[in-house]
Amino acid sequence: MEEVKISKKSKVGILPFVAGFEEFAELAETIFRNAERRGDLDKAYVKLIRAVFMNVEKVANESQKTPRDVVMMENFHHIFSTLSHLKISCLETERREAKHKYTDHLQSYVINSLGQPLEKLNHFFEGVEARVAQGVREDEVSYQLAFNKQELRKVIKEYPGKEVKKGLDNLYKKVDKHLCEEESLLQVVWHSMQDEFIRQYKHFEGLIGRCYPGSGITMEFTIGDMLEYFSSIAQSH
Repeated sequence: MEEVKISKKSKVGILPFVAGFEEFAELAETIFRNAERRGDLDKAYVKLIRAVFMNVEKVANESQKTPRDVVMMENFHHIFSTLSHLKISCLETERREAKHKYTDHLQSYVINSLGQPLEKLNHFFEGVEARVAQGVREDEVSYQLAFNKQELRKVIKEYPGKEVKKGLDNLYKKVDKHLCEEESLLQVVWHSMQDEFIRQYKHFEGLIGRCYPGSGITMEFTIGDMLEYFSSIAQSH
């Protein structure tokens, strides 16, 4: 298990020992499900799965081509699916742990890959929030020179829908290059990215509403547009 050599040029995908554990467990369950010496098998399972967990982490840390989060996400998703399917009671703790690791690394990958698609707006509103934190009232932020309505409009203009869609298209291609086909997580990741982008968008909308009330300032694209971008990009690849 410890001798897995990871290619520097190709995706990591599902590790051989993760797939191997699945095969072993399926066979063992077929043969020993109701065996008298079930306790010995259960002990072996626990020992084996801990080694699998440890080695997934090791490979993920050493991976160069595939991001660490992707190695963790895909392999722990596979382990979680295997354990959910086989229902091995002595591994229930590990099943939950695998699910936890999968969802954690999915979230981490989504946030790190998506980053700040509206970066300049992020910086602008970070400045706005910093002023509010310093004691400036929300509805008076727009009187600050660096954060007046003209400045906000200028930044918003840099993100017409067409540019946003182009950025998302490039992001989709990048994600597609990272993920392996056999685990089929591309749409899960893409949907999570959509949710995160909408969360950021709503955050900006809320700040505009509170700090620039009655200004009529809106983003250059709507949530409806955004949903359409995400959907059409996924369908076009």
